[in-house]
Amino acid sequence: MSGLRQLYGKKGNGAGSDNLGVDYVIHYKVPVKARAEAEAGFLQLIQALTKVGLATEVRNGDPGSLLVFVKIVSIDLLGQQVYRGRLQDWLQGVRASGPSSDIAKALADEPVTEAERLRLVYQLIIRPENDGGAGINQSSAKWKYVADVFPLHDQPFNKDWIQKWSKKWLLDEADLQDIRNKFGERVAFYFAFLKSYFVFLMFPSALGFGAWMLLGQFSSFYALGCGLWSVIFLEYWKKKEVDLAVQWGVRGVSAIQLPRPEFKWDYEAEDTVTGEPVKVYPYKKRLQTQLLQIPFAIACILVLGSLVVVANSLEIFINQVYDGPGKQYLVSLEQHAGATAL
Repeated sequence: MSGLRQLYGKKGNGAGSDNLGVDYVIHYKVPVKARAEAEAGFLQLIQALTKVGLATEVRNGDPGSLLVFVKIVSIDLLGQQVYRGRLQDWLQGVRASGPSSDIAKALADEPVTEAERLRLVYQLIIRPENDGGAGINQSSAKWKYVADVFPLHDQPFNKDWIQKWSKKWLLDEADLQDIRNKFGERVAFYFAFLKSYFVFLMFPSALGFGAWMLLGQFSSFYALGCGLWSVIFLEYWKKKEVDLAVQWGVRGVSAIQLPRPEFKWDYEAEDTVTGEPVKVYPYKKRLQTQLLQIPFAIACILVLGSLVVVANSLEIFINQVYDGPGKQYLVSLEQHAGATAL
């Protein structure tokens, strides 16, 4: 069996990193008591990955487990997946224009980022077989020995990232772009929000310090200022979020619904537009399931209401009726008990 360095080489998508260009690692369990079944499932795993164009290399992991290193080795296959993903985004209204049919030109005009490549490879691994994927789903009984599917860290990038960030107070647009290219838009949005929140916190901090120095306790001016600040920050972030979504080409991406292998359906029906079979879960059964929340909510309201009534009754009794020994301790105990219950 060839080694990782011979299989993947030093060049390509993983050039300069310690992971030798590996896209994902599949952690596969091999229990001693079910070794034969696990080995049969392992062969199916390798065949499924190879069938969709993914190269694999296997190494021993922890005792009773194997590590399957996975990489997409064909540039043509990667280009096809990029074209398919961008075309789907355009059809769903996420992208303003469709990708060029000339894949090489499209990749030259808009290069594939690390995050996009990893996302496409992951979808290729988990996508159902009838949709062109390997269909490897951890929640499926067929792949019950697949413990995890995860990418590797890029250690040189992480080291450079930490060194660069340790020398600055705020992230700039270039930093956010690097995060987006490496980890995807979700992580980039998180750091963009933290950046905006950190900057905006300067106002309530200064206002709070001034109120503490000049206005004393329970300042209505400070409360009004914080309320106004929260409204302004919320509206600013809504606008900033839309701007970033348009800039990064993910506006409306939440509307795209991918097939979930965990979906439990009752029957198949023919789509009136495409004529394809569609898995259906009846609306009536879904409504019945949702209605089960009503008695649970009523029970929670009754329990919480009872606790509030008991706490208030004890407070009134101890403070206004009871005048016996240990009253000061009972008052303190009642306050702590009420706070804990609520």
